[in-house]
Amino acid sequence: MRPDYRECFQPFLQPGERLIVASDYYENSALPSVPAQLRTPRTPPPPSALEQRVRGVLGSVLGKVGRPLEAMGNSRPPNNPLVRAADRVSDRVENAVIGLEHIADRPMERAIWGTTMDGGWNSMAGRFLVGLTNAGREPERQALTDRRLILLVNHNTSWRNPAPQWDFGAEVPRTHIARMTPHSKVISRGRFDVAFVDGSWIALGSLQRERMEGFVAAWNRGE
Repeated sequence: MRPDYRECFQPFLQPGERLIVASDYYENSALPSVPAQLRTPRTPPPPSALEQRVRGVLGSVLGKVGRPLEAMGNSRPPNNPLVRAADRVSDRVENAVIGLEHIADRPMERAIWGTTMDGGWNSMAGRFLVGLTNAGREPERQALTDRRLILLVNHNTSWRNPAPQWDFGAEVPRTHIARMTPHSKVISRGRFDVAFVDGSWIALGSLQRERMEGFVAAWNRGE
C-alpha cells in the first residue's frame, strides 16, 4: 500500500478502525447518471482574490470589445418574426447536436465497461452512487477497512496549489457487501464489481489491474 494512499484516509477513520488496503479510484464514465431530483443542489465556492482580479481585467477588455458588437446587434429588429424563427431553429440544432454527442458516447462506454450497475435508486448500489455523486467532486481514492468500504473526493480546484483537499465521498459497511469480483474484460482491466446483500451491484475501478486485484484479494481473504 503506497504511503500517500494510506495517509489520506487516516483523518477519516473511526476510533479503533483498521485500514486494510487503499488505492486510487479510476472514474467509471459508464455509470448511470443520478436523476436530478436525487441530486443535492450545489453552491459554487466564492472566487479567490486572484480569480477576482483576472475576471476584472477580462471584464474590462471584453466590455470594450463588446460595446460596438452590442450596438450592431441592437440594430436588428427585436420583434422580427424571421429573427425569432431563426433563433428557435438554432436552439433546436444546438440541443440536437448535444444529444447526438451523448448518444454517440454511450456505445463506446458500454464497449469499454459493459453493464456497470444493477438495482434501482432505492437499492444499496443506487444509494451508494447517489451519495457519491452528491459528494460534489469525482472520487479519486478508495479503501477497505475492517468496517467499511470508503471513497474520498478531492475538492482542490486550484492550479497554483495542487495539494489535495480530501473529503468524504461515500461509504458502505462491510456487512452490506456480499462479494467483490474482478471483471474479466481485458479492455476494462482495472474494473471490479461490488455486490450487495440486497442483490444489487455496482462497478468500481482502479487505474491498474494489479491494484484492483490487490484490493479484491484483501476482501476475499477476509481481512
